[in-house]
Amino acid sequence: MTPTLTLLCGLPGSGKTTLARKLEIQGRTLRLSSDDWMVPLFGQHMPREVFDARLAAIRELQWELAARLLGLGLNVLLDDGFWRKAERDLYRSRAKQIGVPCQVIFLDVPLPELQRRLTVRNAVAEAGTFLIDAPALALFQSWFEPPSVDEPSVIVYSATPPTPHEQGLEP
Repeated sequence: MTPTLTLLCGLPGSGKTTLARKLEIQGRTLRLSSDDWMVPLFGQHMPREVFDARLAAIRELQWELAARLLGLGLNVLLDDGFWRKAERDLYRSRAKQIGVPCQVIFLDVPLPELQRRLTVRNAVAEAGTFLIDAPALALFQSWFEPPSVDEPSVIVYSATPPTPHEQGLEP
Protein backbone atom coordinates (compact mmCIF):
# COMPACT_ATOMS: atom_id res chain seq x y z
CA MET A 1 0.00 0.00 0.00
CA THR A 2 1.39 3.40 -1.02
CA PRO A 3 1.76 5.85 1.86
CA THR A 4 -0.18 9.11 1.65
CA LEU A 5 0.56 12.65 2.73
CA THR A 6 -2.54 14.30 4.21
CA LEU A 7 -2.80 18.05 4.79
CA LEU A 8 -5.45 19.33 7.18
CA CYS A 9 -6.79 22.68 6.04
CA GLY A 10 -8.96 24.96 8.13
CA LEU A 11 -9.06 27.87 10.50
CA PRO A 12 -8.49 27.60 14.26
CA GLY A 13 -11.44 25.89 15.91
CA SER A 14 -12.44 23.94 12.81
CA GLY A 15 -11.57 20.60 14.43
CA LYS A 16 -8.29 19.85 12.67
CA THR A 17 -6.46 18.47 15.68
CA THR A 18 -9.45 16.46 16.88
CA LEU A 19 -9.77 14.86 13.45
CA ALA A 20 -5.99 14.41 13.15
CA ARG A 21 -5.81 12.53 16.44
CA LYS A 22 -8.67 10.29 15.36
CA LEU A 23 -7.07 9.54 11.98
CA GLU A 24 -3.71 8.91 13.62
CA ILE A 25 -5.03 6.09 15.78
CA GLN A 26 -7.11 4.57 12.96
CA GLY A 27 -4.17 3.68 10.76
CA ARG A 28 -0.46 3.72 10.19
CA THR A 29 -0.37 7.50 10.27
CA LEU A 30 1.88 9.87 12.13
CA ARG A 31 0.43 13.29 12.94
CA LEU A 32 2.80 16.25 12.90
CA SER A 33 1.60 19.60 14.18
CA SER A 34 3.65 22.77 14.40
CA ASP A 35 1.61 23.76 17.47
CA ASP A 36 2.99 20.71 19.30
CA TRP A 37 6.52 22.00 18.74
CA MET A 38 6.11 25.80 18.92
CA VAL A 39 4.88 26.20 22.49
CA PRO A 40 7.29 23.75 24.15
CA LEU A 41 10.24 25.21 22.25
CA PHE A 42 9.40 28.93 22.22
CA GLY A 43 6.39 29.67 24.43
CA GLN A 44 3.12 31.27 23.40
CA HIS A 45 3.84 34.96 23.06
CA MET A 46 6.29 36.48 20.60
CA PRO A 47 6.28 39.19 17.94
CA ARG A 48 4.64 38.13 14.66
CA GLU A 49 7.87 38.21 12.65
CA VAL A 50 9.65 36.03 15.24
CA PHE A 51 6.69 33.62 15.27
CA ASP A 52 6.70 33.40 11.47
CA ALA A 53 10.44 32.67 11.30
CA ARG A 54 10.23 30.00 13.98
CA LEU A 55 7.17 28.45 12.35
CA ALA A 56 8.98 28.28 9.00
CA ALA A 57 11.91 26.47 10.62
CA ILE A 58 9.62 23.97 12.35
CA ARG A 59 7.69 23.32 9.15
CA GLU A 60 10.94 22.54 7.29
CA LEU A 61 12.10 20.17 10.02
CA GLN A 62 8.71 18.49 10.03
CA TRP A 63 8.79 18.11 6.25
CA GLU A 64 12.20 16.42 6.44
CA LEU A 65 10.80 14.01 9.01
CA ALA A 66 7.59 13.49 7.01
CA ALA A 67 9.53 12.70 3.83
CA ARG A 68 11.60 10.08 5.68
CA LEU A 69 8.50 8.50 7.19
CA LEU A 70 6.68 8.44 3.86
CA GLY A 71 9.77 6.79 2.37
CA LEU A 72 9.49 4.10 5.04
CA GLY A 73 5.90 3.42 4.04
CA LEU A 74 4.06 5.31 6.78
CA ASN A 75 1.21 7.75 6.19
CA VAL A 76 1.85 11.28 7.41
CA LEU A 77 -0.76 13.83 8.38
CA LEU A 78 0.30 17.46 8.69
CA ASP A 79 -2.03 19.24 11.11
CA ASP A 80 -1.04 22.77 10.20
CA GLY A 81 -3.96 24.74 8.73
CA PHE A 82 -2.60 25.24 5.20
CA TRP A 83 -4.42 28.56 4.87
CA ARG A 84 -2.88 29.55 1.56
CA LYS A 85 -3.16 27.77 -1.77
CA ALA A 86 0.57 28.29 -2.35
CA GLU A 87 1.33 26.27 0.81
CA ARG A 88 -0.92 23.44 -0.32
CA ASP A 89 0.65 23.49 -3.78
CA LEU A 90 4.15 23.37 -2.27
CA TYR A 91 3.35 20.24 -0.29
CA ARG A 92 1.59 18.62 -3.25
CA SER A 93 4.75 19.23 -5.25
CA ARG A 94 6.96 17.85 -2.49
CA ALA A 95 4.80 14.72 -2.26
CA LYS A 96 4.96 14.25 -6.03
CA GLN A 97 8.76 14.59 -5.96
CA ILE A 98 9.03 11.66 -3.55
CA GLY A 99 6.38 9.62 -5.35
CA VAL A 100 3.49 9.68 -2.87
CA PRO A 101 -0.07 10.93 -3.25
CA CYS A 102 -1.22 14.00 -1.37
CA GLN A 103 -4.73 14.76 -0.20
CA VAL A 104 -6.16 17.85 1.47
CA ILE A 105 -8.91 17.55 4.05
CA PHE A 106 -10.67 20.91 4.33
CA LEU A 107 -12.71 21.47 7.46
CA ASP A 108 -15.27 24.04 6.34
CA VAL A 109 -16.84 25.54 9.45
CA PRO A 110 -18.93 28.75 9.54
CA LEU A 111 -17.43 31.73 11.39
CA PRO A 112 -20.03 31.81 14.21
CA GLU A 113 -19.31 28.16 14.98
CA LEU A 114 -15.54 28.79 14.93
CA GLN A 115 -16.04 31.66 17.38
CA ARG A 116 -18.18 29.49 19.66
CA ARG A 117 -15.66 26.64 19.62
CA LEU A 118 -12.71 28.95 20.30
CA THR A 119 -14.51 30.54 23.26
CA VAL A 120 -14.99 27.07 24.73
CA ARG A 121 -11.43 26.00 23.86
CA ASN A 122 -9.88 29.14 25.34
CA ALA A 123 -11.79 28.62 28.60
CA VAL A 124 -10.43 25.09 29.11
CA ALA A 125 -7.19 25.29 27.13
CA GLU A 126 -4.73 22.47 27.58
CA ALA A 127 -1.08 23.36 28.09
CA GLY A 128 0.46 24.09 24.71
CA THR A 129 -2.76 25.30 23.12
CA PHE A 130 -2.62 28.70 21.44
CA LEU A 131 -5.36 31.00 22.70
CA ILE A 132 -7.23 32.59 19.79
CA ASP A 133 -9.53 35.53 20.49
CA ALA A 134 -12.11 37.06 18.12
CA PRO A 135 -9.76 39.73 16.66
CA ALA A 136 -7.08 37.10 15.96
CA LEU A 137 -9.64 34.83 14.29
CA ALA A 138 -10.84 37.73 12.12
CA LEU A 139 -7.24 38.42 11.09
CA PHE A 140 -6.60 34.77 10.29
CA GLN A 141 -9.83 34.58 8.30
CA SER A 142 -8.64 37.55 6.19
CA TRP A 143 -5.51 35.54 5.31
CA PHE A 144 -7.36 32.29 4.58
CA GLU A 145 -7.76 31.02 1.02
CA PRO A 146 -10.26 28.13 1.11
CA PRO A 147 -9.54 25.32 -1.34
CA SER A 148 -11.32 25.79 -4.64
CA VAL A 149 -12.96 23.18 -6.84
CA ASP A 150 -9.94 23.20 -9.18
CA GLU A 151 -7.52 22.03 -6.47
CA PRO A 152 -6.72 18.31 -6.75
CA SER A 153 -7.59 15.71 -4.13
CA VAL A 154 -9.59 17.90 -1.75
CA ILE A 155 -11.99 16.27 0.68
CA VAL A 156 -14.41 18.73 2.28
CA TYR A 157 -15.79 18.18 5.76
CA SER A 158 -18.63 20.66 6.26
CA ALA A 159 -19.57 21.41 9.82
CA THR A 160 -22.49 23.36 11.12
CA PRO A 161 -23.62 23.72 14.70
CA PRO A 162 -25.83 20.85 15.86
CA THR A 163 -29.51 21.61 16.06
CA PRO A 164 -31.20 21.40 19.47
CA HIS A 165 -32.70 18.10 18.28
CA GLU A 166 -29.25 16.72 17.46
CA GLN A 167 -28.08 17.77 20.93
CA GLY A 168 -30.97 15.86 22.47
CA LEU A 169 -32.66 19.02 23.71
CA GLU A 170 -35.88 18.52 21.76
CA PRO A 171 -38.13 15.46 21.64
